[in-house]
This record gives sequence, structure tokens and C-alpha cells, in this order.
Amino acid sequence: MPRQRLLVALIATAVLLLAGVGAGTAAADPATGGGTAHGAGTAPGLSFSFDVTEHGADPHAASGSFRAALVEPAGTLIAPQGPTTCVDVRGDTVGFLYPLVDGTRPTALPFTSILITAHDGGPGRPDQIGFVGPLPTAAFGGRCAPSVPFLPVTGGDVVVHAAH
Repeated sequence: MPRQRLLVALIATAVLLLAGVGAGTAAADPATGGGTAHGAGTAPGLSFSFDVTEHGADPHAASGSFRAALVEPAGTLIAPQGPTTCVDVRGDTVGFLYPLVDGTRPTALPFTSILITAHDGGPGRPDQIGFVGPLPTAAFGGRCAPSVPFLPVTGGDVVVHAAH
């Protein structure tokens, strides 16, 4: 059974990495000097929730958390979670980095993080979410600028508020 879990984890990691390959920075205004974002919902194959804040112009002055799980039966094996260490709000899009912590399934390697990008489509328009990783935290170079949110949010809502 542990070998099967490892195989599932490796396949899921490969899929996540391939999904993030070639992802560029989303077209957005420069950092606005802070903002908030929260969301809860579903996207193809997963459920998620997050509540993050960028406190001022420094994206490392951040707080919040993220949780996700793949749909069953994979959700019993793959459910990343962690606190945000970097939040970059740009208009209606947010990028945030979170290191995987205890309680993450499968058990995370030390110093491993995921970059999440979420886009608020606004009233009546579709929201989107995407991710890059998990990767060694150093691979992100201390940056958390939004990337490409490649999954449609199929249920729930994403709300992004840039500080003005």
C-alpha cells in the first residue's frame, strides 16, 4: 500500500508540474500596495479554500492560509495545506506562495511550496484558479507574482480586492 501511495503522489506531482510548465506571469498592473483575497469552491478534480492578505507593498508582509483536496478517492491521499508566506495582489488577480505543512497528504518534503494564482472574474463571470508545484521553495526565488490560473472555478467564488 505505501508503494501505491508513493506512485499516486509521484503521478500527481508530475501532473501538477506539467500544468505549471510554461506558465508565464499574468498580465496585470504592478503591485498595488496590498490587498486581500478569499475563495472557496471547486475546480475540475479538486476542492479548495483560501483567505490571504498582502499587508502593504511588500508581498512578504503576508498572512493567510490555503487548503485543497483532490476529489475522492484521491482526496484521501492528496490534500495540500499551509500558511501563506508571500501574497501579491494585482488588480483582480492574486498570486500566493505557501509551504506545505504537517497534515498535508502525502507527507510533504521539507522546504516544499506551491504557488497559487486565483482570478476574480467579477459578478456573472467565471473565476479561475491555478497552481505551480509542489516545488522546492527556493525554486520560486522569493517571488509570488500571479501566474496563469488555468482551471475554471466550477462552484463557489473567488474574491480579490486590491488596496487603492
